[in-house]
Amino acid sequence: MSQNLSRGSDTLVRPGDPYRQTLFVLVEGELIMHRPSGRQERVTPGEFLGLANYLDNNDYSTLAEVIRRSRVLLIPAQRLKHLEVERPDLFNMLNRIIASRLRERSPDRTISSGVLAQPVTRVMKSPVSACAPHTSLGEALLLMQERKIGALAVTDRHGRLRGVVSFSGLARAAILEGAAPDAGVLETARETPRVIDPDTPLWEAEELLKRHNVKYLLVTEAHRPIGMLSQSDILRVLISRPGTMTGRLRDAGSIKELAALSANLLPVATEARDSNHRPSDALRLLSEVHLIIQRRAIELTLRWMQRKGHGPPPLDYAFLIMGSGGRKEMLLNPDQDNGIILADDPGVDPEQADAWFELFCERVNRNLARVGYPLCPGQIMASNPAYRKRLSSWKTQVSRICARPSDRAARWSNVVFDFDTLYGNDALTMELRRHTLAELKAHPRLLGRMVADDAEGRPAIGLFNRLITTKSNARGEWIDVKRNGLRIVADAARIFSLQGGISVQNTGDRLEALVRTGSLSRDFIDSVQEAYEGLLDLLLAHQIRQMEGGEESRQADRPVPALAPDTQHPAHGDAGDQAAAGAAAGRVRD
Repeated sequence: MSQNLSRGSDTLVRPGDPYRQTLFVLVEGELIMHRPSGRQERVTPGEFLGLANYLDNNDYSTLAEVIRRSRVLLIPAQRLKHLEVERPDLFNMLNRIIASRLRERSPDRTISSGVLAQPVTRVMKSPVSACAPHTSLGEALLLMQERKIGALAVTDRHGRLRGVVSFSGLARAAILEGAAPDAGVLETARETPRVIDPDTPLWEAEELLKRHNVKYLLVTEAHRPIGMLSQSDILRVLISRPGTMTGRLRDAGSIKELAALSANLLPVATEARDSNHRPSDALRLLSEVHLIIQRRAIELTLRWMQRKGHGPPPLDYAFLIMGSGGRKEMLLNPDQDNGIILADDPGVDPEQADAWFELFCERVNRNLARVGYPLCPGQIMASNPAYRKRLSSWKTQVSRICARPSDRAARWSNVVFDFDTLYGNDALTMELRRHTLAELKAHPRLLGRMVADDAEGRPAIGLFNRLITTKSNARGEWIDVKRNGLRIVADAARIFSLQGGISVQNTGDRLEALVRTGSLSRDFIDSVQEAYEGLLDLLLAHQIRQMEGGEESRQADRPVPALAPDTQHPAHGDAGDQAAAGAAAGRVRD
């Protein structure tokens, strides 16, 4: 079905019009979209209109004005949803459009200072190892092995770039295409390289590497390769940055000194946001600082135990961090979510060991509170016996809730299953994770309960800067971005990963792993990742502004009960002002 529109007399939609359960495609003509922000966008044939409404089912907020006589194709929303299921190529195409529009409407993430603002020429490997077009596959392989490199530029006799050849390209040519060892690389194994200019900043190069999922970028000048850049090169320069703050945290001699240092995290968060193009990278860096603080608090507690005559730990153990800490996604205001695994050692007096770890864990939780991490209201802490037990007991509990899942167990799992080693023997953590994945594979019903728990939220922000307020108080309406935005993506990534036996914890790492295993498409994950990045940037920027103004970051009121009765654990939430994401985040849940 199509609709003809005349200039001056017709509009496609107006602000406040109810959603027509239709997606529009401009076939011919021209329209201008008047956004609520005042921005105007020209629509040309082939472009979609009403995509945000298709995703979030909200009424129209944009005026679509006809500039010249136009014809619009009307696609019923329900039919399109069925087609998305039946045709993965259509599903992926829509996600490419969503990701592209999210990037266009995202806040400017340009980096003007810091290590990632410097040009690629400061970091690239130069000169570039190159071979001639007539070089054979065998010669190229030997050359790469001899020089211990992963790729060669292919250049002509004038030094101009003709392509690039890599180990994977050689393998594809030889194994899949049956090319002989003496076949020329230009005809059989040449790949089209991604090229950048010498003045390209590192943050932009890093974004290209991630977006196009390539290992190398070639730096060219006048069509001649002058350098090669990989993600490892960028990582190397990031790691080599002087870490004055982290060094002082690691050397803190007392809890009082550590608390004074940890009270100054605002500059760390600001620098992380300003010097990383992707908010998720900034959050990972900020989380590493949180982890350094918490590990030092444990080390100082162990020193106190020795000084007070309690001696060393009587059992091997792994002190766990859970939730956002386990995912390395801590913002500026995390509370405590932790536990401890004790080794099963029949040779140790259980009463003596229990007494030692009871005192130790109580002291650790108290010290963590002193250095800025509030006690968990739901008692998800190692001082609680429900989260302080031997490996065999942890395994029994996981087996029990997998075999007999409940709503409370599902909500507990959505926090606890994001566990990682904060301090101690990581082998205990790995064994518990192995057991958890095996039990979920054998008894997947718990995953369904976890999905139902996740479904309680709704996107806090509509697609393309459309805010959806969820709370109001004396200060006006506010938006729970963390609960109804970030949590949706994090929970969905967790559930898909647990279902697929994927052991990584970070949300971004999980999404990438799901692409590698073929569980989800690259186009879909790109759109979800862009939504996630926009929400992260919104929330981190808002928390920084709050702290700069001397205001406490708001906590959400969503209860997360522990398995012990009558205990609740509120997750975090926050408000924001603008973002370039939202309904796309909910799409991963659907």
